[in-house]
Amino acid sequence: MGNAKVIEFPKDKSFRKRFQDKVQEQKAVLVLSIASVALMTVFVNQWLVDNSESALGARGNRGIASFEPGVFARDVKWEHEIAKKLSSEKTSFVAALAEKPTLRDDLIFGYLEGKYGMKISQGKIESLEFIDAQAGEKALSISNKASFLTKYADAFGLDYSEVSPVQTADASEQVFNLIDDSKTIVGKAHFGIDSEGRVHSLRFTQ
Repeated sequence: MGNAKVIEFPKDKSFRKRFQDKVQEQKAVLVLSIASVALMTVFVNQWLVDNSESALGARGNRGIASFEPGVFARDVKWEHEIAKKLSSEKTSFVAALAEKPTLRDDLIFGYLEGKYGMKISQGKIESLEFIDAQAGEKALSISNKASFLTKYADAFGLDYSEVSPVQTADASEQVFNLIDDSKTIVGKAHFGIDSEGRVHSLRFTQ
């Protein structure tokens, strides 16, 4: 403490005057800044109110059924893009769900893209039918039907482990035998197809 230095301000009156003037100047700048911000806030609020009232008045004159075609088209396009993105990011979407989808969910809403309605009997899928024709959608082309049947055997609720094609005379139908571990045929899968090879229906028989 003995080495501490005491700083003394000059006792010159001119120095004190300049110091006080500087302080007053800074106070004035601060006050002006606050006033400017307040004025700008009032202006912006008034502008928002005026424009909101104008927009409401315009909508009231146009009526509820009116809309801007360009805006509507952009909204529809945006919705389609979101739907495609969700469909392409199945892993991320599934991870966000509280409950993991079943194999049947993956079949109906994943592989078949929600385009097919299913008929269930005693916990088993009895048939699938293409339902989106009126919406302009096209049925799916399942190139490897044997692999498709094998992959989703548990989803169909049928106890088979092998699939074997059956020769048919009808070009609008493709049939497969469903075979269990004991090499017994436990059922048949009938694909209804169109001239382009698209699957419009799938039914199971004993």
